Amino acid sequence: MDHRQLAADVLRSVGGRENINKVTHCVTRLRFELKNSKIPNAEEIKKMDGVLTVIQQGGQYQVVIGNQVVPVFNELSSLLGDMSNTESGNDVQGEKKSLFDRFTSMISGVFTPVMGALAASGIIKGLLACLSAFGVLTATDGTYIVLNAIGDALFYFFPIFLGSSAAKYFGLNQYVGMIIGGSMVYPTLMAFVSSEEQLTFLGLPMNMMNYTSSVFPAIVAVWIASLLNRVIEKRIPQGFKYFLAPFIVLLITVPLTLFIIGPVISYLSNGLADITTAIYNFNPILAGLVLGGPWILIVMFGLHWAFIPIFINNMATTGFDSLMGLLAANQFAMAGAALAFGLRARDKQMKTLGISTGGTALLGVSEPALYGVLLPQKKPLIMAIIGGSVGGVIGGAFLSKVYAFAPSGVFGIPGAVNPQGIDAGFYGYVLQMVVGLVVGFILTYLWGYKTRSESTESTPQSSVNSVSVSDVRGPNNDSGSPIQKAEMTVHSPLSGEVVELTRVADEAFSSEAMGKGIAIIPSGGTVVSPVEGVVTTITKSRHAIAVIGNDGVEVLIHVGLDTVKLKGEGFTLKVQEGDQVNVGDVMMEVDLAKIKERGFELITPVIITNSGNYSSVNRIGARNISAGAPVIAIKV
Repeated sequence: MDHRQLAADVLRSVGGRENINKVTHCVTRLRFELKNSKIPNAEEIKKMDGVLTVIQQGGQYQVVIGNQVVPVFNELSSLLGDMSNTESGNDVQGEKKSLFDRFTSMISGVFTPVMGALAASGIIKGLLACLSAFGVLTATDGTYIVLNAIGDALFYFFPIFLGSSAAKYFGLNQYVGMIIGGSMVYPTLMAFVSSEEQLTFLGLPMNMMNYTSSVFPAIVAVWIASLLNRVIEKRIPQGFKYFLAPFIVLLITVPLTLFIIGPVISYLSNGLADITTAIYNFNPILAGLVLGGPWILIVMFGLHWAFIPIFINNMATTGFDSLMGLLAANQFAMAGAALAFGLRARDKQMKTLGISTGGTALLGVSEPALYGVLLPQKKPLIMAIIGGSVGGVIGGAFLSKVYAFAPSGVFGIPGAVNPQGIDAGFYGYVLQMVVGLVVGFILTYLWGYKTRSESTESTPQSSVNSVSVSDVRGPNNDSGSPIQKAEMTVHSPLSGEVVELTRVADEAFSSEAMGKGIAIIPSGGTVVSPVEGVVTTITKSRHAIAVIGNDGVEVLIHVGLDTVKLKGEGFTLKVQEGDQVNVGDVMMEVDLAKIKERGFELITPVIITNSGNYSSVNRIGARNISAGAPVIAIKV
């Protein structure tokens, strides 16, 4: 897999940097928050080498890549450069999301940065519980004390870590968020939790509560602080914002948290823990049947993020989570189904895919198996869901619980060890894994595998468009679609020297990842329309314009390299989005001297972004060309 090529292809297909509010990644997925989620072509992205599938859920456009997601994300970050929106998209308005989508997006944004450390801490706590249960270590041993500190540090100071990630998500200074979280677990204040002495602030009594390991109070407190900060910053002179805004925010938010936010949210958190426990206690076996297998679908649609804080909150309030005790089997059921598919597959590539993804599922990474095997083949997915539910029943029958937040797969086993010692729930937890693996494997091996004739599906050939043309108004045929000509001509948007795209010092262009085309080293700053059509996109920084021709050809003109950093300086627009243009109409005047003076390259890529629709895209005309002269010939 070429990580950089894949990153460039995905970037192009989601609409480029101009369409991205924010992008993060988890263990297996690139998670985009887009301004316009209708621009990406999901089928095009799914066909890319290295992409397992595409999911649009929870206000996010998720590109599932698998265990290669980190190097792809790094290359994507490199292509995006200094795009600040990759850090926080809260200042950029995109599509309006539902309340649930906003909630799951927030939970994902807050918890994703700490999930790896959280899982590692859970494994350490689980292993320590095992060593203690088998008498290898006691609570007074120095080794136990050190390991316990490593495993418990994140959980104990959880409000500080959540304060940091929540502040980053909500657009507040991260250190302010950490101070808010740190104040909630400050030792001197925590001493009043169990003290008979009443703590007062400005003469008012405080109802001190133990916020160590808490989840929701810190997040809510930082959210309110971020809202307060926006109001304060608008009313403070620029020169004083640096220190005066945090000063006022902290003086208001921390007492407010200790007086009201913390106690109220803590009571609600305890109530939420009681509700989930009551559901489990009503009938653990039924709960395992209903949740065990279908949890695969919940994860597939990204809805599991809504449960993550509930699981952690239950551990903080009760010392364990019951629902997680029912969910171990589905991971192994997916592994069993993928392995069975691999063993039965005749095609060498599919056999390797099934066995390898089944192995990674056993280790806790299920997306390659889910999206590479189970979902495309359908029947193995059904068999895995059945296996997960059967295993969930076993977990419910043994009253299995999870005591430390740990990853899925075999690495999750230590998390099911009761700190008080090995109990029946632990054996049930391990047994449900075995049952899920066996049931998923047998059902898929016997009934879940399609023969070659059954599994072969015809894939209709259709053109792939990177920009929607449904709203373009121009000369159309009776169906409303742009008129397609056998041959089309794109005219030069600038006067200057025509060169190959390989001369462009930006791999997103030079590799033709954005599409085929040419580049121009401009000698004049007048940018004209290369086709007769409609101006569809103008970047906020005015350095790039996209035009769709009446014949359907899509042209992107990107003036200079990294000129987004100029934030519009040196670019004077003569058109706006939606304007009808003819060949040679002036769209923009560019101050080339200013761009060059600021140290940016003038070379301008002219890209046919839907070049995949055409049999050929070739340069024509002289090397030195005038604006409006033919420069690219396109054949359908």
